[in-house]
Amino acid sequence: MLKRILYIVLVFSTLASGCSKDYWTTEVNTTITTITMAAPASHTSLMLDPLSNAIVTFEWTSAKTGNQTPVYYKVLFDKEDGNFSTPVFAFTPDALGAKSTLRLSHRDLNRVANKAGIKPLEKGKVKWTVVASNGVASDTAKDAKVLELQRPIGFAENPAELFLTGSATEGGTDLSKAIRLKKLSEGVFELYTSLDAGSYSLVNKTTGATMSFVLDGTLIKEGEGANSPAAAKTTYRLNLNFNTATAQLTEIQEVGLWFAAHNKITNVLTYDGGGIWKAADIPIVFKQESWGKDERYKFRVVEKDMTGNTTNVFQASATKDNSKPNSSTAASYFYFKSNDATQWDYTWKFEKEAAKADILVKFTGDNYTHQIIYK
Repeated sequence: MLKRILYIVLVFSTLASGCSKDYWTTEVNTTITTITMAAPASHTSLMLDPLSNAIVTFEWTSAKTGNQTPVYYKVLFDKEDGNFSTPVFAFTPDALGAKSTLRLSHRDLNRVANKAGIKPLEKGKVKWTVVASNGVASDTAKDAKVLELQRPIGFAENPAELFLTGSATEGGTDLSKAIRLKKLSEGVFELYTSLDAGSYSLVNKTTGATMSFVLDGTLIKEGEGANSPAAAKTTYRLNLNFNTATAQLTEIQEVGLWFAAHNKITNVLTYDGGGIWKAADIPIVFKQESWGKDERYKFRVVEKDMTGNTTNVFQASATKDNSKPNSSTAASYFYFKSNDATQWDYTWKFEKEAAKADILVKFTGDNYTHQIIYK
């Protein structure tokens, strides 16, 4: 038995000593050809329009490797005097980086320009290059090209969400109570609220690191703690467009119940906070006509813009002719969907007459709406 064991050990020892290092390990040696950047040509000048669908295509020659392994690319952007050791932006082409072209929107290039220190409405230069790699060998194009970019007004990075905070606001200085603005579209926000004397800021977060913005007339600027436009409590509709860095602050002077049969405002609602106007304990009395009682209504809002001009805005139904609601009527029946100023059309109908009712107009949430509470 001992002899058999010794024999097995000897066999394995022989096999091990007879195997070269290359048998157990694989060393990959390969080469990669230099790539040449093709387009856009160096010193191409672009006037950026981030709101358009404009696309710029970056192209370069394909690299080849000595062992035919696939090549993947990365496109780097840097300041004009940078060396790409810490690029301001890096993009990966389609097909996980295998394509030798890269399509960038003007919005993407506006972000690049911003990171490179080019201010809105200014012109500046960035440079770009391409790195090719198969995971073992890599090569960077030797002919980095320069792009001249003209930025428009507006922000390169729009906040995904926005909140209003400060001593002048309904939420006060406690950031956790900041008031969320409604997002209408990319970079566009709206809020119905009140402002008092004090200061305010618009922030993109309520916790952690935040970006802060203020209004300078009709412009949005980075900053915090601006003085409120109101010397005393005033209700406003605030509209912000970060794509154009513009703002509109519209004073809400009146919200009234428009009774169609009377062709006038019959009750003025009072601002109750949180974007809600309320009329409490008012009678709902239909108007007697020759053909019966009429119960149609909508709302009229009187707004004053930043130049002092006033406008009547009707908050009305999406439907020209409505039936009476009941307990199973969908919530969407009460949504504000049109600004129709005719006497009779696009009105809702009261469900019933009542000695007392509360009427709430709600410019808050995803859908502006109203509520009738019969007592």
